[in-house]
Amino acid sequence: MKRYQLLLVIILSLWLAWWAPSALADTPYVTWTPGPGGELFMTQDAYIPVDEVRLPVTGPEDLYMTTNGMIYLADTGNGRIVQLTTDYDIVAEYGKGVLARPTGVFVDDEGTVFVADAGLNQVVIFAADGTLRQQFGRPQEPLFGKRREFLPRKIAVDRRKNLYIISEGSVQGVIQLNPDGRFIGNVAANTAQMSLRMILQRMFLSEEQLAQLVRNEAASPSNVIIDQQSMLYTITASTFPDQSIRKFTVAGRNILPPVYGSTSFRDIYVDPAGLLVTVDGDGRIFEYDNNGTLLFMFNARDNGDQRRGTLINPTGIARYNDTIYVLDKDKNALLVYRETAFASIVHQAMRLYLAGFYLEAQPYFNQVLNYNGSFIMAYQGIADAAFRAGDYQTALTAYRYAEDRIGYSEAFWELRNIFLQRYLGPAIIVLVIGATAQRIFRHLERRHHWLDPVRASLHTIRRYRLVDDAAFLFRFISKPADSFSYIKTGERGSLGFALGIYLWVIVVYVLSLYLMGFPFNAYAYPSQIRVENEIIVPIVLLGLWNVANYLVSTISDGEGRVRDVVIGTAYSLFPYALFMPLVIALSNVLTLNEAFLVSFSQQLIWGWTGLMLFIMVREIHNYTLSETTTNILRTLFTMVMLSLTAYILYLLFGQLIDFVVTIWQEIGLRG
Repeated sequence: MKRYQLLLVIILSLWLAWWAPSALADTPYVTWTPGPGGELFMTQDAYIPVDEVRLPVTGPEDLYMTTNGMIYLADTGNGRIVQLTTDYDIVAEYGKGVLARPTGVFVDDEGTVFVADAGLNQVVIFAADGTLRQQFGRPQEPLFGKRREFLPRKIAVDRRKNLYIISEGSVQGVIQLNPDGRFIGNVAANTAQMSLRMILQRMFLSEEQLAQLVRNEAASPSNVIIDQQSMLYTITASTFPDQSIRKFTVAGRNILPPVYGSTSFRDIYVDPAGLLVTVDGDGRIFEYDNNGTLLFMFNARDNGDQRRGTLINPTGIARYNDTIYVLDKDKNALLVYRETAFASIVHQAMRLYLAGFYLEAQPYFNQVLNYNGSFIMAYQGIADAAFRAGDYQTALTAYRYAEDRIGYSEAFWELRNIFLQRYLGPAIIVLVIGATAQRIFRHLERRHHWLDPVRASLHTIRRYRLVDDAAFLFRFISKPADSFSYIKTGERGSLGFALGIYLWVIVVYVLSLYLMGFPFNAYAYPSQIRVENEIIVPIVLLGLWNVANYLVSTISDGEGRVRDVVIGTAYSLFPYALFMPLVIALSNVLTLNEAFLVSFSQQLIWGWTGLMLFIMVREIHNYTLSETTTNILRTLFTMVMLSLTAYILYLLFGQLIDFVVTIWQEIGLRG
């Protein structure tokens, strides 16, 4: 028995020895990266936690990393700035006895330490040896404003030693001071965001009522950093996530597109290669390229398990070489994350790509795809490299995977140009021969009447109602008013054929989603299309229009019957059903340079269809021009009311079902 127990202990020990390292190596978070359709997909770990350094600080609120790897911390609770070596030993401190509550720190290339002190509401500057150099508070210049507060929280300095101050609650943006503390101006201001509720309030409330509401002001930037090219970056909490990171030129213009951001960003850092890292209050770490494209995001939030690498209250972030450093205020610790082999390849590719070395970056992007075949940025890099090398077909395919419509359009333009140069001459010759042959055939046909049997057959076929209704469509295009009169009197048109037109319209609409040229298509992949939802939308709209128009016309002396409205509406949609396939085909041979042709064609079709509906209402119901306009507006309003009523009934019915289910469960428990 003891022998079996010993054997069991040995097996268990060996299993633990094998399992424990792999378990400890697992990261306490999942890494995400953008994939097809802009959705986030899980990917291999980009960073793994390698250390959690407990520091002799209290409530630190900022972190700055110099280009040589020296770390400066704002030791807020102890009223000082500390300098750490790469081994995390404190080698110097600044401001002891001078600072009250430092919350922001910046160090220039000369070692000068700039501090934003929230306790003093001042900016304090120390020389590299720790001696106090300058100390100034609220600017006294009239342009700053008489009642404006100066509450410095974060700070950055450019190459000319101008200071950029984040002042708490400053809706005017970042405060810019010269080296002597004189006010220069405000830069990088955010814009106020208007919600639908605010718009409605401004439309319907009086000035007195609006005065009682909270003012809609732009959010104040919460942190700032300046890169090697003197570009100013700000992050803003409590704003829309896609506007939370902004990059400003010297002229003060934001050049970053909307980003995948956060509403609680705490700090931002830009490394010399242009890669951005940020951290938010939820412990999520984001990495972007200098164009705002998200590369990685992982959530290192501490959920109570206190695993290494998790964050409770992050307040600062920096990057040096292959390592990210995050400062945690509640842990009084510096958490260290090192890039994995996968992230290293991504970064090598991105550094070359951002520097303009597309061809040199391509092998690295190919390696990235070996790790993750859905890594969108890799396809972008491969596409740009192929385009530069003149391999436009490869570029076209890669741009499609990268969902880059502009790049796809440019590659297609090059391929189309090559095709036209090769085949345009022969195509013109074929067209000339075809046109000549047609003229000869028409001349001979007039003499010999070869097509008379065909004409007789067509005349016979038109006796069938369905064929006659189809032929009537083309008369409808040229003479819509007379055609609607025929529908009203019952001489032309049928419900069966009208339903066929409705089906035709829906099929064309669905085909437009799948077959519209990629540069003009809202969907990058057919798999993104929820075809059942797309079919329901036109069915519901057409049903609402027919019901609402008949109801409104009934109470406003309209003469049309339900049959007339249904058939007339179907025939009014014929321009869309007939010409939209031509636009779809056209979109597949055009580039974004000719986008106006596609947009103008679509607008023309919708305008034509709207005009047909207008004529239909006027002729079917025998209205005047003003009565027709009123009827259409009332119809649209009724459609909205019917939709709201259906939605309310849906909610009430859902609550009724929940109530019945709850009662049934209660009966079951008591029974």
